Amino acid sequence: MRFRYIFSAIRSRITLRLAIILAVVFGLTVPATFLIPYHINSIEIAARARNAEDHNRLVEILSVILSEPLWQITPEIANISSEVVYSDPRVATIEVITLPDRKEFIKNSVRRQTQKGPFTTMAREIKHGGQVIGEVRLTLAEDLLQESLRSDFRRYVTTAVLSLFMAIFFILLVLQWRLVQPVRMLMDESDRLANGELNDPIALNREDELGHLANSLEATRQALKRSFGELEVKNHQLLEYSGTLESKVRQRTQELESVNQNLEAALNNVNSAQAELARVERMAALGSMVAGVAHELNTPLGNCLLVASTLEEETRHLLQMVEGGQIRRSDLTRYAVTALDSTKLLLRGLQQSAHLVGDFKQVAVDQSSAQRRTFGLLVMLQELTALLHSSLRKTPFTLELDIPEDIQLDSYPGLLGQVFTNLVNNSVIHGLEGRSEGHMLCTAEKMGEYVMVVFTDDGKGIPPEIINRIFEPFFTTKFGQGGSGLGLSITFNIITNVLGGSIHVSSVPDRGSRFEIKLPLVAPGERDSKDPLLNER
Repeated sequence: MRFRYIFSAIRSRITLRLAIILAVVFGLTVPATFLIPYHINSIEIAARARNAEDHNRLVEILSVILSEPLWQITPEIANISSEVVYSDPRVATIEVITLPDRKEFIKNSVRRQTQKGPFTTMAREIKHGGQVIGEVRLTLAEDLLQESLRSDFRRYVTTAVLSLFMAIFFILLVLQWRLVQPVRMLMDESDRLANGELNDPIALNREDELGHLANSLEATRQALKRSFGELEVKNHQLLEYSGTLESKVRQRTQELESVNQNLEAALNNVNSAQAELARVERMAALGSMVAGVAHELNTPLGNCLLVASTLEEETRHLLQMVEGGQIRRSDLTRYAVTALDSTKLLLRGLQQSAHLVGDFKQVAVDQSSAQRRTFGLLVMLQELTALLHSSLRKTPFTLELDIPEDIQLDSYPGLLGQVFTNLVNNSVIHGLEGRSEGHMLCTAEKMGEYVMVVFTDDGKGIPPEIINRIFEPFFTTKFGQGGSGLGLSITFNIITNVLGGSIHVSSVPDRGSRFEIKLPLVAPGERDSKDPLLNER
């Protein structure tokens, strides 16, 4: 009983503003408390899976490149060949032994003395012409993995805390502006009405529920004023109608009670409408984000699936030749080249998917999450065009590059590749939709310390009434048809916030669109990045 009394006393002293603050704080912190450990655990599992895949790939590479030096018994060549793998800072030890005598052939373990571990070792047989001639053991240290996980944890927690405080601040700011202040003003006006001050009108120039509530109060004020005016007239007749005075007072009291009940009902309607509006806005934002993720990930994952199916077909063909005893060295070499090219395309497509996932998690782009290096613009776009070719060949559209070979950039090739992919997808989905043929062209010209990249298509163009809105988040003409409205918004954020450039769009209806991108040859910001999600191979 005492606890109920204390709780009732505390609840009676909680103001509207304090109640809103408590609701916002608990509504944001409680989900974050459960979601942060889950996401951190997911990040660690994914990072360890990638580390294991890299370990398996590196030991497979060693078993292939050391086959010939081990067969020729040339440790010097074997040491030189193994340096390709040993250059990876995660590698602690490379050890090769000969079989069947199990003698040590080469061993690189200098770096292990400076690494803390823990260490994981994986072994593979080395074959030459179908004969097992040795074994290679590769040991990796998890120093960099642990540091990356700690960095991801600090960055995620910092982002969550900052997002929490910013969300609380802006939500309270909007509520203060749109709800608390108007309600306080209406309470003051209601107190004024209760005190009988009926001369000043009640005005709240708004079209929402609070505006209607203010109009109801104004109508009440006018009704009360008329009622009091009538009462003054009736006071002169009080002596004559003293017998009916009590009934008339009761009637007026009932009218006032009815008005008060209407006001309470209106206030309840306001609160219900506010809650429903917040729920609808959250659901709309979630729906747009899910559609955007599906739209953006479709192309790179589809390309990876096509490359994987091609590699499967080549492997099946090689098996048939092995089982039939028709295998030749040239067939094995051709398969190895095909497998290596396919692996590169698969890695590039999966890295692009990782880029897209990172972009959709925070919409805005974080410069510290990208791999920076020096690269040739033409070579990078040619590789990306080859990746996109598998999806473009299913359409009647063509993509052409006209870029000088001497343009070198010190920038972020992964993010620049995402910009190029978004522009191509935007042209295919929007500009060239419904056409029997179409052409896309990307050109580049060096202008001092900058490079001007121009991407054009000969599609139907962008209508003048929406061209100024195409870079807004969630703006799309394909809403409900798979369009998320995030592609060009992400493109704009990457170019302006990370690459340090600018983008301008122009269009003539039925004559195509033109995107002009001005980028510095040396991107702003730090030159080093350790994020394995965006590491370019």
